[in-house]
Amino acid sequence: MVSVDEGEDLEEKKLLGSGGYVFAKLTEQEELSASLGVPQIFLGNVGRLNESRFSKYYCNKCGKEYPGSAVINYENPNEELGEGVILVEKGEYKCRICNNVIAHYRKFNKRK
Repeated sequence: MVSVDEGEDLEEKKLLGSGGYVFAKLTEQEELSASLGVPQIFLGNVGRLNESRFSKYYCNKCGKEYPGSAVINYENPNEELGEGVILVEKGEYKCRICNNVIAHYRKFNKRK
């Protein structure tokens, strides 16, 4: 999970996923690391955030916006994928009403 220092400024941003979007508070560093050089920020690039940092989400399948966070499911497979790359965590954000996947994310580490 992405941790935040006590004094760090958070700014609410819209983060896109394949099945909808969320509004969540991000640090400037999180925003920079999730940016792909386009105006949009993608939820999959941010990874797992604490549910308290979400204000609302929109589900494409329901066609509705809901308060709070989508459901966050994740696992820690620590699976070696080859050439020293390890899949540390994989997860998804899902709609609380219809179970539609809002976004998938993956976190990798490179073995030294």
